[in-house]
Amino acid sequence: MNEAWSAKIIGTGSFLPENVLTNKDLEQLMETTDEWIQSKYGIKERRVAGKEDQISTLSIEAAKRALTDANIEAEDIDLIILASINSDVKSPATACFVQAELGAKNSIAFDMNVGGCPNSAFALLTGIKYMDPYNFKNVLVICTEIYTKFIDWKYRNTACFLADGSGAVVLTLCGKEQGVLGYDFGVEGTMAKSAWWPTGGTLGTISENVEMDGQAVWDFGHSIVPQSINNVLKQSNFNPNEVDFYIFHQANINIIQNIMKMFSVPLNKTHINNDKFGNTGGASSLIALDEARRKGLVKKGDKLLFCAYGSGLAWGTLLFQM
Repeated sequence: MNEAWSAKIIGTGSFLPENVLTNKDLEQLMETTDEWIQSKYGIKERRVAGKEDQISTLSIEAAKRALTDANIEAEDIDLIILASINSDVKSPATACFVQAELGAKNSIAFDMNVGGCPNSAFALLTGIKYMDPYNFKNVLVICTEIYTKFIDWKYRNTACFLADGSGAVVLTLCGKEQGVLGYDFGVEGTMAKSAWWPTGGTLGTISENVEMDGQAVWDFGHSIVPQSINNVLKQSNFNPNEVDFYIFHQANINIIQNIMKMFSVPLNKTHINNDKFGNTGGASSLIALDEARRKGLVKKGDKLLFCAYGSGLAWGTLLFQM
């Protein structure tokens, strides 16, 4: 991004399917208990897609809410980025259906995927890098996941926490003194099989399930993720408590609480909602951001640190001036 300009968040939106599946419901489907899931992840219930719910339909609803929040018309959007593991069809990109339904006739649109959970951060950075005063002044970033149409509900290892939902953000061009204050991104491809969904590609089907090495991901969340946050704080010359609010990928309440403790930041400076919505992959951090803004926890002028991480293994941390 040119040093003469930056990008700021002016609107957020989210959308969750109506169907609720509780931990007690899962006890009838797999070998697990409500107590175990809550202690392990912090989840009490999650939303699951209905028959009519698609990547596009969830995305459209989240996008509409973000556009309304930003007080901007769909025709003013120059670029739509839809990040997801899944899609409505193989071709064209699901973003094309979203563009048509929104009436964003002046935008280009494409899908992207880094690997689920980190998608939100990578999609935000991609949108930021596109922005310029000539062609891309307003960018709509959407992250949507539908896991539950594909998973085996008897496979406790990952089915106990996966869920469906969509989050969206509107970015607009701004002066360099606002917007993005710093960022740090990375991929550790040697750990790619620590969290992967090995099906649907040219390798064939190794497993129909989302597979995860829980200990490896736990260690990753407690080492590389705090290091990434620290890198952004050093770039922007802030200490952890000068940041007004923190938004994390909503995978595990214990990881979030531990990271906040590492930086000696009180828990009232973050928002955790996976107790209601489970782990919606890349959508989770955008859903959390939208809910936090609507609750008044994130306000105009706040310094917001946004961190998403997971499959890849990949991570992305951004510091915004809201």
